[in-house]
Parts: sequence; structure tokens; C-alpha cells
Amino acid sequence: MSLVSTTSAPAAPTPAVPSRELELLVRCARPTVTDRDAAQIRTLLEENPSWDRLVETGAGHGVVPLLHRRLQLAPECVPSSVLETLRTRSRAVEVRNLQYARELHQIAEAFETEGVRSIPFKGPVLAAYAYGDLSLREFGDLDVLVHERDLTAAVDLLEERGYGWICDAPRLDDAAVLGGPFTMPLVSEYQLRRDDTEVEIRCRVGESDLPFGIDFETLWERRDTVSVGGIDLPALDPADRVLMLAYHGTKHRWHLLKWTSDVAAAIDRSPLEWETLFSRSRNAGLERRLLVGIELSRSLFGVDVPDRVERRIRNDDRAEALADDVVDRLDSGVPTRPTPTKRIVYNAKAVDSPTELPRMLLRRQRLHPSLFEYGLHPLPGRLHPLYYPLVPIRLVGEQFIRITGQ
Repeated sequence: MSLVSTTSAPAAPTPAVPSRELELLVRCARPTVTDRDAAQIRTLLEENPSWDRLVETGAGHGVVPLLHRRLQLAPECVPSSVLETLRTRSRAVEVRNLQYARELHQIAEAFETEGVRSIPFKGPVLAAYAYGDLSLREFGDLDVLVHERDLTAAVDLLEERGYGWICDAPRLDDAAVLGGPFTMPLVSEYQLRRDDTEVEIRCRVGESDLPFGIDFETLWERRDTVSVGGIDLPALDPADRVLMLAYHGTKHRWHLLKWTSDVAAAIDRSPLEWETLFSRSRNAGLERRLLVGIELSRSLFGVDVPDRVERRIRNDDRAEALADDVVDRLDSGVPTRPTPTKRIVYNAKAVDSPTELPRMLLRRQRLHPSLFEYGLHPLPGRLHPLYYPLVPIRLVGEQFIRITGQ
């Protein structure tokens, strides 16, 4: 399956020969680069790849800073205009990331002052931990996890800082995110914006129809700290971080290369206790998702894993097939977001047990009240069951729009 050979051991069946641009991009997107990697990058650069395609695909996969950093290993092989384009884009990412890091410091301080327990994940915390450099990981918002009891206080504090809910509707009792006594949450998080800064506040890592399986209290009790710009912030512990990244990549069908790079970087930099990691994954129903993430980081980026972990992957044909699917799609050009149907089919294959499938399908968000119904007439959480008669009307309308293209 590997696009790039990493060991002398017999390789698994491979897809069609990848383009030079894809092979080069995969090598450059590795979190760490060995002398051998550097030599192979130089060789690929000397073959005069399509620079436009390389830059465009790198931008699509969210790995421009890594691409720019690696191409500087052999700058004489790269047109100066390409290096300048990448430098400009990378500098823009760096400036934006530093702005986000400063804002995260202030938000974390405000939360701590008011007794709001919060765990920032992804964004600046992931960049600082996994890559050791805020400028090397692209992100477009701040993701913050809070206890459901603290959600209202957290959003109130952000509104005091000038943030507003992107949805043009009142918050009422925050049941849109918390869920009502008889209904599921309408959305997974509050998306709040101030000028060009966006913050997502959520009470759970996962979605209602794709649960993560580890609650906030447990994540908080075994939390780690990460230094972001010289300031320690709460963070997921190493094993939970890898599980979150594997869950997130699978949820989105791994269509961006940066998500695989995240897993590879987190494994490389974490003193992982593998049995603890797999014990947690089994308890949370995330083992197959974890195996897919490990296999992608191993086959694409050469991450070393113990033999017993590789055997686990080989013993799970479905995990291997799910990883193969990702690799097969990599060389199709600039990545595109998978359709909801393709995403749900992929995630259905990634569940650990067939008994999870009915629950997952029955809990699909689109089959339950959503922000569409809430936006028509906001109701408090205890009255959200009244939205159910409107759900079939919304589904019919969505189908009509899909068929007519309007």
C-alpha cells in the first residue's frame, strides 16, 4: 500500500504508481525528515516535477509550511518563483497562527479565572506539541473542549470578548449544543466569530452519530500540559491525543494529508504506552479507527511501530482496506471534501462492532432536529421534540434541491 518504500520487508500490494508530485509531497509532509528522506527529496526535485501541481496540491492538503520547509533542503533545485510563493504563504500561516496562539492564551486565562475547565485541542496546541513549531501546522480556528456544566459560562465569556454565534438565532438555554431532556444536540459545537477569528466550543470530541467514547471528565483527569508560545496550557494526554486524531481523520475520510501527518507526528513525539493506547481504544470503540490512522502514518510517512502493533493491523482486513482506500484516492489531484453519503459509508466500515451500526444510523444528525428547524422558531430544549414533524419537510426540500440543482 505504501507510496514510499520505508523498509526492506515485503511490501503490501500497492496502488498505481503515484505521480512524482504526490511522492514528493508525501516525503515533504513527513513531520520529521531523515538524511535518506532529504536525499530522496533532492532526487525527486531533480526530475523537474510540475511545480504548479505540487504547490496547488500541497495547499489543498494543508501542508504548505511543511512543503516550504522541506524544499529548502535543496533550494537550488527549485525555481525561485516557487520558493517565493511558498514563503509568502507560509509566512501568512505563521502570522495567523501566532495571532491565534495569543488569543488562545487570553481565552484560557479568562476561563481559568472564572473556574471554567477547558482543554484546547488541535490548533496551536497540536502544532506546538506534534510539530514543535507553531508555524508548521495550518489551522483556521481554535477548538476548545469544556465540561457541559461550563458551556454557558464559557460562551458568555467569549461574548464579553466580542464573539458572536455564527448562527443568526438566539442562544436560549444552550440546548442547541447540550441537547434537550428528550432530544439530541442540534449541533456539535458553538461556532463563534469575532472579526476574522473563529472559536469552536464543544462539550464532546465526537459527534452525536459518531461518538468518541471518552467523556470530558475522563479526559480532564488524565490531561497533559503543552507549552504554546512559552505558556503552559491544558491538553489531551498523549494516548488520548492519538485517539482523537485517528477519530477525526476517519470522520472526514482522511481526505487531507495533514491529518495523517498529525497522527505520525503525535506518535513520533509521544512516549506512547501501546497497550494503554489500545486498551483505551477498545473501551471507547475506536480500535479500528486507530489502526487505520497508524497504518496510514506507517505506510505513508514511515513511522516505526512495534511488531505487535503491525500484526494487529494485518489481522484486521477492514482496517487495511480503509487505509488502502485513502492511499488510492491521494493521487486524484487537489483533494475534495467527501459527500455526506461517502463519509457515512466510510465511517460505517470503521466501526469496531456490527452492533454499532444501527445506533450510528439511527442517530444520524440529519434525521433529527437541526439548526434549520431551530432557526425557523427557536424553542427551549424541553420543547425540541416539537421540531420532529418538520424534519421530513426539510429532508424532502434537501432532496428537491439536490435533484433540481437549485
